[in-house]
Amino acid sequence: MPLSRLSICLVIATLLAGCKSRPAPEKPVQALAETEYFLRYIKPLFATRCVACHRGAAAPAGLSLVQRSGLFAPRKRDRAFVVPGDPSASLLLTSVEASGSHPRTIPRVRGTLTDWELGALHEWIEDGAFWPDNPDGFIQPVDPLLGKVQR
Repeated sequence: MPLSRLSICLVIATLLAGCKSRPAPEKPVQALAETEYFLRYIKPLFATRCVACHRGAAAPAGLSLVQRSGLFAPRKRDRAFVVPGDPSASLLLTSVEASGSHPRTIPRVRGTLTDWELGALHEWIEDGAFWPDNPDGFIQPVDPLLGKVQR
């Protein structure tokens, strides 16, 4: 006895209903792009312009940029150093943007940040301030002229 089209469709529908869809990949393309942006622009910026002073327990304003936790740690009094997605609420960005009129230039080493550096920092914060939580996220201070790690 031949099966009717309806029977065949019901069998196929039942089989398909039991199939699970493929899970989403662990690292979506956006996360890879965020990691690349951090490694290409933000990590070198922090390494050459910030970490010489902003590292360890005695870092100015208590801001250590050696690893992720220093930037995103909750603060008791002031605004957060970085509010992912909100550059204007991020103390880090407003401090370096105001440094031209600020009596104590930030960063103190090699003068204020360039417009390009400010733009990269602004874009990074606006896009969520992604910082990898792995060894790639650890930052050593680098002398931009010598390309060597400062100790």
